[in-house]
Amino acid sequence: MKCPNCQTELTGQEKFCIKCGTKIPENNDTKATSEVKEADAKKEEKAPETQEKKTASPQPVIVTPKPMNEDKPEEKKEKAKSEEAKPEAAKSEEVKTETVKVETPKIEPVKPENVKPEPDIKDPESMIVKTPVSAPPVFCVKCGAKMQPGAKFCTKCGTPVDNTSKPASASSAAAATAAEPAKAPQAAPAQIAPAPEEKPKKSSKGLILLIILAICAIIVAILLALKASGVFAGLSGGSSQNTEEDANPEDESVADEDGEGEEEGEPEEDPELDEARRQEISDIMDAIDAAVEEGDKSELITEDYGIALDGYITLAGKYGLADDVSKEASEVFEKYAKQVRASIALLDGQKVSSGLYIQSRMYYDEILGYADAMTNAGIKFDDCGIAAEADTLIDTYREKYIFAINEITARENWSRDEAWEIMEDAASITDDAGHRILFNEDDPDDPMRLRLIYALAWKTRKDIETGIASGEMTYEDALDRIDSVLRDTDYNLMLLHDGIYYCDKAKIDSAPYMVAFNNEIEKMQEFDGVIVILDPKKADETHIEMNHFWIFNDIGDGANPAYQVSYTNGTSAQTRAWIRENIRVNR
Repeated sequence: MKCPNCQTELTGQEKFCIKCGTKIPENNDTKATSEVKEADAKKEEKAPETQEKKTASPQPVIVTPKPMNEDKPEEKKEKAKSEEAKPEAAKSEEVKTETVKVETPKIEPVKPENVKPEPDIKDPESMIVKTPVSAPPVFCVKCGAKMQPGAKFCTKCGTPVDNTSKPASASSAAAATAAEPAKAPQAAPAQIAPAPEEKPKKSSKGLILLIILAICAIIVAILLALKASGVFAGLSGGSSQNTEEDANPEDESVADEDGEGEEEGEPEEDPELDEARRQEISDIMDAIDAAVEEGDKSELITEDYGIALDGYITLAGKYGLADDVSKEASEVFEKYAKQVRASIALLDGQKVSSGLYIQSRMYYDEILGYADAMTNAGIKFDDCGIAAEADTLIDTYREKYIFAINEITARENWSRDEAWEIMEDAASITDDAGHRILFNEDDPDDPMRLRLIYALAWKTRKDIETGIASGEMTYEDALDRIDSVLRDTDYNLMLLHDGIYYCDKAKIDSAPYMVAFNNEIEKMQEFDGVIVILDPKKADETHIEMNHFWIFNDIGDGANPAYQVSYTNGTSAQTRAWIRENIRVNR
């Protein structure tokens, strides 16, 4: 049988001519034949244009490796006949062809982003493998039928070879080029095999996927690092937020550059840390409650309120709860101040001593230390005037010691040792630099100083009497002892009189002591109207017996009446100043 169009010999089984593609009519259908001819004419008109395009833009010829299961030439004809005789087998081949993803013609390679362009190939022939490769079978892309080698049209559906799968053409061209380089263009136009076209596409897809995965991994690592460092607060709010950030890394970077995130400055809350923090606060509150409960049981100072205040200071300073605890802390401080006052009042009822002063100062210093710590922690409270009371402690004890000496003057008989012990004890209260806290050392007329030197004079007299009586001291020793304290005691009148006595005993000239003694007597009478006498029997309001002369008592203008024991028995500031400047004893 022959093709009605090109007269090519056919086997009679073809539905289309293998050379021109003309449909073979079963009943000499001339109309179908003319339609085939017109289709061929149009194809031939388009063929030159296609050839020009291919010529203008040559592509490198890529040789597809020979399939492992390629049929031998002798078996091709038998398989072609068996396929034509078995339509169902053709359908299974079609399914198989789709499974290997045979591409349709005219598929341009996809140029993936972020992939470096392949270098230009100046010599296309260098890409051609010179090893002869037999052409693989070609299947129709429309009906899946296996085509005979060199056929231009499908023998089953008539589809032109240009619209069929091209691995066979590419392989044939490569083989022809390797065997006969001069005839390669005539055998078949060089075509790009589908497999090489798919490889760049698959490679680009894989590369894009790898890039996306790498970016996501970097973003996740950054987010985890930021989360661990506490930069973003609220990252633990849910996985949806993390997903959005992973999907939009550019948005995240823009947000960081613009405003560094709205959550900056808000530390991320760790549930475990929060639970530990709450437990610590709860433990402190429990300790405070227990301490306050114990403190309420005592009217005198205990350590319980101090423990409670320590707890409030910790809550305010360490946990930032100053505003929350201020009210309760102020109430506890008030209770503590009440205990301090009660304890100090209990001490006030005892005989004055340096120990009582030190204990009272310790109470004040302790509560004032809590006050300073509470202020530094930001706790608002009322100090209940305790700080002002602490400032008066020195004046309070000055008066205590002054009145202790004043009380001695009211006795019929009193101990000189007692007077000295009281004032020596007061002088022992010093600061770190050794300064006497209860004394105004810059004022020679300080009431505390006047009483101290008065007690010192009495103590000196007592020591000399004891030493002479025991034989441990001589009269000369007694005079030396008197001379050592005369200046410090403002030339006490009693010591001057004792100096006269011991000079006579030692048969030494007593004139230096006598002159000093008489000058003082005259100035006291002149300035203060006080007459000091030696005979107790002649003593009256204006005649003061020497042993009962209160030289420490400040009288006259400017004297503090609160410290006076008499308005007539004593010395004025004027008299004392003259004595310090004019009286001297040089023996």
